[in-house]
Order: sequence, then structure tokens, then C-alpha cells
Amino acid sequence: NDNLEQQVKALFKSWFIDFEPFGGEQPSEMQFIPLQNLCKVVTKGTTPTTLGKPFTTSGINFIKAESILDNHSIDTDKFAYIDEETNTMLKRSIIEPNDIVFTIAGTLGRFALIDESVLPANTNQAVAIIRPDTSKVAASYLYSFFIGNWHNDYYSKRVQQAVQANLSLTTIKSLPIAILCDNTMKKYDELVNPLFALMKSNEVENRKLSILRDTLLPKLMSGELDVSDIDL
Repeated sequence: NDNLEQQVKALFKSWFIDFEPFGGEQPSEMQFIPLQNLCKVVTKGTTPTTLGKPFTTSGINFIKAESILDNHSIDTDKFAYIDEETNTMLKRSIIEPNDIVFTIAGTLGRFALIDESVLPANTNQAVAIIRPDTSKVAASYLYSFFIGNWHNDYYSKRVQQAVQANLSLTTIKSLPIAILCDNTMKKYDELVNPLFALMKSNEVENRKLSILRDTLLPKLMSGELDVSDIDL
């Protein structure tokens, strides 16, 4: 996945920094549109306990900032859980497929693209939900701007210092995104979308392998599973 991410970064740099597909010059068709104008939703969640609702031992996945890793994957071992009633109360922050989740408090700037494997899910106020309007821009197109670190300088200059550093939703929404004509964006998306799909497939496979490891290892260590007769 690190290799795949480097490929996406190289493609992004080629297209939006070096303008290689356009002869090395910024194309006249390129416009800069605020993120909020390319999204259906840019919002954040709420901690259930502030509404008098406890966490549960199972149920709806509750993604916290620490659930989002530096490598843009989701650590399911760091989920909390809420029940259906609480999830309904927090309907503003119910997460959907192809949402981008982005940490906006505490450890800033971790992000991931959500797929079906971690749903149903909700989140708290430390995590922004960025939901692309796919009639305007593909989720993979928009996500590549985060992978390409397009946001770093813009957001880092606008961090608010309080008890802990945080980014406001207003700042998140205002990020200018480079938009091309539909046919050009489609060509770019045809390059990056398969890479993201493979990354997500690998993440799911990694989670399955981790579960298998955690199931087998204690049995091997205790001798419950005897592998002494296996000829390697």
C-alpha cells in the first residue's frame, strides 16, 4: 500500500504541480473551487456521552481520531461502539461509503477514505466527514488531493490553538481544489481510482489476516494446535 500511495503521489504531482500532461503549464481550464462547493456534506460528529448516551460493547462502529492511522487505513481495534438509538440521534454524522474522514482535533490531519468494510459507522467532534458530491467530482479525484498533501500548507496556517490544536469546519470547507473539465478529470480518475481500489482491497485482506493471526497464535503457543508433524 505504501508503494501504491507513492504512485498516486507521483501522478498527482505530475498533473497538479508540474502540469506534465499540459506541456508543463497550468491549463487554462483549471479552476479553483472551495471544497464545500464540491461536497454534499462537510460536518463532524458528537461524543454520545455528552448527550447522556453511553458507549456499548458492540453495535454501530464509532470511529475516533485514534482509529485513523498515519497510513490512511482504519484500525478497527480502536473503535468504540454505540447502539442503534444513539446512531439515530447522531444522524448528522452517520458515515457513508466514499466519505473522507479527517482528524480536526488533537492529532490533526490524519485521513482515510471509507469503504463498506467499516460500516455502519459514526464519529465524534474530533473527526470531520467530507462527502463528495459525485455529480461534480469523483471521490477518488478529491481523495487524491489529500494523498497528494495539497491541503497541508493551507490548513497548517489556519490551525486554531485552544486547549488542543484544532481546525474549524469553516477552514476545512474553504480549501481550494483544482478542478478540470469533466473529460480531463475522468482521464485522471481512470489512473488513480484503480490504485485506491487495490489499497482498500489490501486493507480488508490485512484485517482478515490479523484476525487469523490473533486466533491461531495463542493456540500455537499453548500447544492446542500441534504443528510438529508439518514437513516444511
